Amino acid sequence: MFNIATSFSMNSGSRLMRYALPLHPPYPPLTITLFLSSLSQSPSPRHVDEAVDSFTRMLTMRRTPSIIQFNKILGSLAKTNRFSTVFSLFQQLQTKGITPNLFTLSILMNCCCGMGLMTLAFSVFAKILRMDFQPDTVTLNTLLKGLCLSGNVHKALHFHDRVLAHGFQFNQVTYATLINGLCKTGHTSGAIQVLRKTPQYDIVPNVIMYNTIIDSLCKDTFVSHAFHLYSEMLSKGISPDVITYNTLIYGLCLVGQLKEAIDLLNHMMLKNITPNVHTYNTLIDGLCKEGNIKDAKSVLAIMTKDCVKPNVVTFNSLMDGYYLLNKLNKAKHVFNRMTQNGVVPDVRSYSIMINGFCKSKMVDDALNLFEEMRHKNMFPNTVTYSTLIDGLCKSRRISCALELLEKMQDSGQYADIFTYSSLLDGMFKNHEFDKALVLFNQMKERGINPDIYTYTILIDGLCKKWKTYRCKRDFSISSC
Repeated sequence: MFNIATSFSMNSGSRLMRYALPLHPPYPPLTITLFLSSLSQSPSPRHVDEAVDSFTRMLTMRRTPSIIQFNKILGSLAKTNRFSTVFSLFQQLQTKGITPNLFTLSILMNCCCGMGLMTLAFSVFAKILRMDFQPDTVTLNTLLKGLCLSGNVHKALHFHDRVLAHGFQFNQVTYATLINGLCKTGHTSGAIQVLRKTPQYDIVPNVIMYNTIIDSLCKDTFVSHAFHLYSEMLSKGISPDVITYNTLIYGLCLVGQLKEAIDLLNHMMLKNITPNVHTYNTLIDGLCKEGNIKDAKSVLAIMTKDCVKPNVVTFNSLMDGYYLLNKLNKAKHVFNRMTQNGVVPDVRSYSIMINGFCKSKMVDDALNLFEEMRHKNMFPNTVTYSTLIDGLCKSRRISCALELLEKMQDSGQYADIFTYSSLLDGMFKNHEFDKALVLFNQMKERGINPDIYTYTILIDGLCKKWKTYRCKRDFSISSC
């Protein structure tokens, strides 16, 4: 997998050690100019312009400042993800013949990793080695993180093993990075194996490692396994934090164990761990999804008492809960109360309201709310459009639904299978059989594969078309 041997030296105590690190793949020379030509330019904010101006002025000074001053600007730009700007300024450094140091190249390498350009990242690393700099744990962790972010977790593990085999010592950040990468790619069991091996590397597992795995297990609904790790944490003297409890509460809500989730909230508070807005929102959302508005409001009361301000997520969950119970007026009250409390509704807030109006056959109210969104420069998403199109189709306003479909596509939102299924159902019920078949073919041409629900609509519609044809034929014969 890693097939080029590159030697570099490192100080380990008083000894000078030499390692042969295989890199991946055969990396070309560092060619920033070619890379810059492939970057898309975006408008720079004022502070970026000021930073670039300062950098340029420093380059033209009679006495060139230290590379440290240039690194400060490059580092600040890298932190705000202005990767193309960093590369451009680095090129100017090279043109002026100013020699970069390890920190300069580390910033450049970090930018490559942030953009998923691992070939270029390893080219920068090779330059670090050629210049006889001593890469530290931060440098190597950057490469490991880059590999993980680009989905090459197994390459990251292999790189770790090869470096470790040559005697290099990693730190907690390294293993937290590998564990996170494995969990994000669905390899939770692999993450647990890495956790188990950390003592072999003289690394003490920390709460971040455990939280990452617990989160992955909960999302996969392996809640009992998550609690096993939680118990292991406690036995090892690793104190759970608010993230640990938030994750476990989410897992319990996901599998419908709401009582246990509330008990865990109480246990958490007894441990003097203060719940945050995410803790309360998770519980409120879970209770609302179960239709248990009464307990959700009780949690909201505790939340307010503890001086944790509800946010848009809190109100959205309550609205959703009321709509599940067909309590439209209560949901409208929550929507209005949100604004009164100084919380700005988001796209999801409007989508929930539009869905509620459509379900209650109040399509005009839904359309008014949709226009209100647009006047507030809020961009509806696919869910918003599809919900409204479905409501229009169910009220037999097919032409309006088709107009909205065009607006949807013009705004850059793509119709999905739900959108097309709603339109097909509406067209067939409105006896627009030929238009429905044309739309069905358009849907397939756009790469949207029909599901069983779509085929059911199609079969039912064609059967009705045949019945309509037979009725017309029989009527014509009888009137002759």
